[in-house]
Amino acid sequence: MIQDMFPITEEYIEREYTIAGNHLILTSEHTAKEIEQKAKKVIGMLKRGVKFTPTQPDVMAILEKLQQRK
Repeated sequence: MIQDMFPITEEYIEREYTIAGNHLILTSEHTAKEIEQKAKKVIGMLKRGVKFTPTQPDVMAILEKLQQRK
């Protein structure tokens, strides 16, 4: 679910995502743009303080710390 997205940096990516040994490749530009638009919408909601679950981590604080490490 897009609202469960979590910020990371490249250093935390261990390997490519695979399903049954096959690399997951997003081949549709339309789908990629749609995912990006939804992610931006969720980030905007998080910036306004919207919480999707009671136990949701402080995603914006995590993002800020990751950006400081760059």
